[in-house]
Amino acid sequence: MAKEEDKYIIGGNRGLLHPGPDDLAKLEQIESSTRSATRKDKFRRHCRRFWLCYFIGNVIFLAIFLPVFFLVAIPAVAQLVVNKSNLVVVNAEVMRPTPDTVQMTLAAKVDLKIALGVRIEPVKFYTFVRKYGHENAWGAIDIPGQTIKGNYTLGVNNQHTPILNSTTWQAFVHDTVFKKETILSLYGVTYGYLGVLKNHITMDKDVVIPSLNKFEGFSIADSTLILPAQDDGTNLIANLTLPNPTALSFEVGTITLDLKSGDTDLIIGNATVDNVTLRPGNNTFPLKGVLDLKTVISNLTEVISSQSSSLMNGNLALTAMTRTIVSNGTLIPYYTNVLSQLPLVANVGIGDVLKNTLAYLGSNDNLNLTGPLSGITDNIRRRALDGPVGNGNAVNRIASLKQNKHVQKVFEDEDDDKRDAMIDSLARYYASL
Repeated sequence: MAKEEDKYIIGGNRGLLHPGPDDLAKLEQIESSTRSATRKDKFRRHCRRFWLCYFIGNVIFLAIFLPVFFLVAIPAVAQLVVNKSNLVVVNAEVMRPTPDTVQMTLAAKVDLKIALGVRIEPVKFYTFVRKYGHENAWGAIDIPGQTIKGNYTLGVNNQHTPILNSTTWQAFVHDTVFKKETILSLYGVTYGYLGVLKNHITMDKDVVIPSLNKFEGFSIADSTLILPAQDDGTNLIANLTLPNPTALSFEVGTITLDLKSGDTDLIIGNATVDNVTLRPGNNTFPLKGVLDLKTVISNLTEVISSQSSSLMNGNLALTAMTRTIVSNGTLIPYYTNVLSQLPLVANVGIGDVLKNTLAYLGSNDNLNLTGPLSGITDNIRRRALDGPVGNGNAVNRIASLKQNKHVQKVFEDEDDDKRDAMIDSLARYYASL
């Protein structure tokens, strides 16, 4: 029956036909269309279809991003580098003080913590006290344009610096004298270059520096009474030491001091220290003074009462209060105002005073006050009393001061018996040393 039907079908008796090349391609196309597309194929078709949209989108994105990157991101990074940088003052000098100006030297190490060098334009750094703000800066230093890279030293040398605000400058001096550490605040605005990229930079830094800490360690040594007094009234010489544990140097000037007994307000003399410049470390200067012995004797009860604790240790407590500070003949108000608030207390060894004074009285040579005081005291030591301390000859020599005309002049207002009793007491004290 099937064969009967096949005779009515065209080509029914031809048998199987071999497919040609075109037929194979069509078959492959049909097979590929029936096979599921991979993600990669879908992505490729998507990109071919929407490439123009992506191109336009990227152009718009870059048009927005690049200005933001160069105008906001890069300057922000540059500012962050400045904010995170370390700034350490390694040297600072304040010289040639006048009421309105100083000569400033400042050297600071700055570490930007990046390998790329940063070129800065000239900048004016304002120095100020933080609580008053940079609007009330006490000074300004001009830094020339330069390239900063790595651990770099930045600063100025011997720059004439007007005092812009005397109140904040005096506040800075006060903190430097009275505190163990103080803060030097710096503010400046400039342009910095990272390669060819120009960036606006604000420097607003607080630098912690060691300060004078009330001259802890202040001392008066090698004290010697001069009898008779010199023509200018000088009857006391000594070595005065002012410690400076900082990296700062200050030219102060000539300091005039009032000398008080212990913690009382009784002024028993005055002293002058010439040409004081504080350098890092201990600073020792010759002191010349006038000790009002008559005031001491007439107020002996008050003096002894104020010295009770010191006398137990064989010392005399002297409190030095600044009266004036003068530089090149001009009163320096900010130094005077600050240091006049600081009592400087020194314990002076009674035994040393006696030894030096007796050595001077036992010499026919005059002291050379124009030379260094160290030379004076060395000369005094070379003229020390014969025999060891406490030797009978030395005690007798002290007792013989009763007949010394210069000693008699000091005690001219006192009864002879009282004078002799005082000298005998000194002799007994000297013998106990």
